[in-house]
Amino acid sequence: MLAIQACGLCVTLAYYFFDASRPVFEKFETWKQEGGLIFAAVATIISAGIIPELVKRAIRPANIKPPKLGELAHQFAMWAWLGILVEAFYRFLAHVFGHGTDALTLVKKVAVDQLLFSPLLSLPLIVTWFLLYESGYKLPVFLKTLRLRTIYARVFPLWATCLSFWPIMLAITFSLPQTLQFVLFLFGNAAFSILMIFIIRRQSA
Repeated sequence: MLAIQACGLCVTLAYYFFDASRPVFEKFETWKQEGGLIFAAVATIISAGIIPELVKRAIRPANIKPPKLGELAHQFAMWAWLGILVEAFYRFLAHVFGHGTDALTLVKKVAVDQLLFSPLLSLPLIVTWFLLYESGYKLPVFLKTLRLRTIYARVFPLWATCLSFWPIMLAITFSLPQTLQFVLFLFGNAAFSILMIFIIRRQSA
């Protein structure tokens, strides 16, 4: 996680101090602007779903079974919706707090993300999504497990894990222009999703 944060910092510093990197950033900006929310959905599936799963398949111990195709499809659908949600949220933050990269603006954006968006919206969505899978898509079973106590018990460990990684990563991410923030989020999310899915699968077990 520290290595990912360090790489993210290098990327941000390259944007501001290494002019030769600008064409690469401009290419990402073009893809994102042309793709819109579809780009957000597909890119998040690749970064948080496909790439981490390939990494896990390469290093997973033989006694741990890989997820079945149905579980992977369920995860990929979740990442698609989460990518769209995050992109919309970053646009919202830029609208409310502006495009500044000063310390106060960064603190405000990180605080709203980690103290409101994550524990109240994104993480409950992820937990609920996996409860739906665990219920076998049977509505009565799903509604029976959908309790505030269950949501809290599962969200809190994920939130605590988020707080150990995302505040620094988001401060680095929000230091870039709004059109590039989502791209750097994909980079951090690719690493964090491995740990998050591991925790959720252990909770399911």
